[in-house]
Amino acid sequence: MPAPRTKRTVSTLAALMLAIPLAGCVSIQPQEESPAPTASAVPTATASIQGTATPLPKDPTSTEGSLGTVPKETAGDSFQAGFDKILEHAQKKKCSQDTDISEDGQILLLVGDCKDVAITGTGNMIVANNARSVAISGAGNIVAIKSLRQVEVSGVGNVVAWRSGDTHVTDSGQSNSLGRNALDGVELAF
Repeated sequence: MPAPRTKRTVSTLAALMLAIPLAGCVSIQPQEESPAPTASAVPTATASIQGTATPLPKDPTSTEGSLGTVPKETAGDSFQAGFDKILEHAQKKKCSQDTDISEDGQILLLVGDCKDVAITGTGNMIVANNARSVAISGAGNIVAIKSLRQVEVSGVGNVVAWRSGDTHVTDSGQSNSLGRNALDGVELAF
């Protein structure tokens, strides 16, 4: 026996009421492409990079490469701002001929005659006015030294910034940021 007409009408209306809200729910999946390398991709082989970093002085009135005009008063100096922020929270540590920092999570101001500084710890924030050389085998350290002659980094994810002009750089680690503008965009949280 066929279904009564009202029962078919109700069934049709119910199906339409469900279909209408779901009509806009469409998912389109793009064709799979080969994945593009990312900034955090780990290279299969690492080579030692050696050279002398001599960046040109930055013109504080220039807006080259920016998306808009930055007033000179607010342009700022990332090195000095980062140095000062770390300095606010730093504990003093006296430098000697050879200074080793093997602790983790230290916030330090190195004072005195810093010749050779070795950082094997992780997650340190270190500032100093000068050092002859810095060697980092630790990870995630942030170092700002006003005058630095040589830096060697074999660790991962370190940031080393300096003011001096001719600094000899060796980076055999991964994902390190080294240079006069290395503190650009680095958020310092305490």
